[in-house]
Amino acid sequence: MRPSTDAHDPPVPETMVAYRFVPGLNEPQRQIIPVPVPGPDEVLVKVLAAGVCHSDVRILHESTTRPHVPYTHTLGHEGAGTVVRLGESVKAHHPHLSVGTYVAVLLTNACDTPKCRKCSNGLANICLARQLLGLGADGSWAEYVVARACTVVPVPGNDPKHPRLSPAVVAVATDAVLTPWHALKRVADLKPGQTVLIIGCGGLGTNAIQIAKHALGASTVIVSDVRQESLNLARKVGADYAAHPTELKALRDGKELSIDVAVDIVGIQATVDAAVNLVKPGGTVVLIGLEQQTVMVRPFTLGVKQLSIRGTFGGDYEDLEGCLRAIEGGKVIPEVENRHLEDCVQIVAELGAGRVRARVALIPSLHQHML
Repeated sequence: MRPSTDAHDPPVPETMVAYRFVPGLNEPQRQIIPVPVPGPDEVLVKVLAAGVCHSDVRILHESTTRPHVPYTHTLGHEGAGTVVRLGESVKAHHPHLSVGTYVAVLLTNACDTPKCRKCSNGLANICLARQLLGLGADGSWAEYVVARACTVVPVPGNDPKHPRLSPAVVAVATDAVLTPWHALKRVADLKPGQTVLIIGCGGLGTNAIQIAKHALGASTVIVSDVRQESLNLARKVGADYAAHPTELKALRDGKELSIDVAVDIVGIQATVDAAVNLVKPGGTVVLIGLEQQTVMVRPFTLGVKQLSIRGTFGGDYEDLEGCLRAIEGGKVIPEVENRHLEDCVQIVAELGAGRVRARVALIPSLHQHML
């Protein structure tokens, strides 16, 4: 059933531009498709910005050999926009949402049912009962996206022109801030006064530095990356020490640093080894990076150091609320570059070639429907 509308609802076109995953093709495909209609518990969001992530590059690269799903869908798992239509049951169950609400769209798409062992035990971020938006279900690389009302988070202040909460910043916050936020706050349980090592200083890494230092109160933040420009940026956003991987051990020993938590945002054998070797006995290693499918850890090393190694994935509604509040308060300032949605194919290629340092947000150009 189509959602009810009134005379004050903004007009919505019948079709829209979308950039889509097609199994067997390595580039996002520009298509003109119908604007989706929200179901009873869903909202239609006019996309103001959609982030581009290394995960997008990876699934497109693997499309010809190992497609993540066997069907076509719109990409984009980082989205922000304004609600333009409500499903028929949304007002009753989600009174905080209305037409015009400025929202962030959650990366994770939990079922949110009482019988779900994950959702009912604080693990909604890893509930995969439903396809993730942009990674199976239609996502935000389009002019409009449909999302379940329980997965859109109102942005503080409800103002897309807020100087700290622009659509581009809010969009990338749904992954590039949300993921390190959940990893550091909920998984690592980082405490004020502790020392943290962050390996990898790309988009997630620079946000992780700020979360650890300015939002969670870490006393010392150490950052490692192979790129000198990334190390310079790390110092700029709050890292106490920034070093090439080959210099880390000497830095730790020379400064007599005791690393409570090591976070690997790369996910290759060398970075996992560094995290395990450098963290203190009894410390915690959190694995965020997914670059390599399989890594090895020596059980003996884990045993004699009595380490805790933990995985993490995305974050939940509460995490995203916390991220947005931290951004609103100036504790986390994500670095993001605005590009046109129509530049999508080029951006994916540039990101895959390592030519993009900052996070990129795609900005739709509405009503440009000519192929």
